[in-house]
Amino acid sequence: MHTNTLIKQLLKVERIVIQGVSFERIGEEGILVITARPIKREAGRCPHCGKRCQGYDSSKKTRRWRSLDFGSERVYIEAVTPRIKCPEHGVVVAKVPWARHGSDYTYEFEAAVTWLTLHTTAQDVAEYFRIDWHTVGSIARRVQESLEKEQPNRFDNLEEIGIDETSYKKGHKYMTVIINHKTGHLIWAKKGHGKGILTEFFKELTEEQRASIKYVTADGARWIAECVSDYCPNAERCVDPFHVVSWANDCLDEVRKATVRQAKIEAAEGRKAERAKKKKTLKSRNMLC
Repeated sequence: MHTNTLIKQLLKVERIVIQGVSFERIGEEGILVITARPIKREAGRCPHCGKRCQGYDSSKKTRRWRSLDFGSERVYIEAVTPRIKCPEHGVVVAKVPWARHGSDYTYEFEAAVTWLTLHTTAQDVAEYFRIDWHTVGSIARRVQESLEKEQPNRFDNLEEIGIDETSYKKGHKYMTVIINHKTGHLIWAKKGHGKGILTEFFKELTEEQRASIKYVTADGARWIAECVSDYCPNAERCVDPFHVVSWANDCLDEVRKATVRQAKIEAAEGRKAERAKKKKTLKSRNMLC
């Protein structure tokens, strides 16, 4: 296998031409720099619409994008980034096949960061990939926005939704979350809870989307019932199984506590009666003597 082919497979980018590979030192750390360019039919494309456009100027600015590491070595793709003039989007930097517009990281790097963010803390992700803590959030948002553009609207074909609130940051703050029961996917979340926050969700839906909702599961909060009644009057309100089981457990706890209290009272009264009986018996014996 040719070296350039191997590098492209490791980078997981096919539509590029490898122009050179070099090692550099940044302090005590070494980095691998891969100089590349898009293939001819991919050059000069608008990053927004993907159309081939004419060049705008003769700028030869060089940029670098962080890629996934090769072993313990950081890897960067380096390329010249000319500007083009798109009839629809104006003057923009030409698209590159290995990274999103406005990002300093490759597709594969951002996908790896986002996936790991779902399974551990942002601080752990930042330490593992050797990036800034705030960068983790911006990468995740960029990937989310990209996926939402590629996928169907998450608010379409809503029939069964679940509404709940959950705590974060050691339970001191709350956020409202809404899921699609048919897909099991989270479709909306926002910091805070209450009627005002839930109203924002329903206002983001179109008339047709609100009308398509047939069932809404939630706890027994009055503000949820009011919102559902205002925006989805034809939807059937259901109490979700989690809260039913939770309330049943709470009732069982109350019964258990009441039973324990009563048992303690009866035991104390029994001991008191036993002591009184013994005292009376002892007094009778003393009188006989």
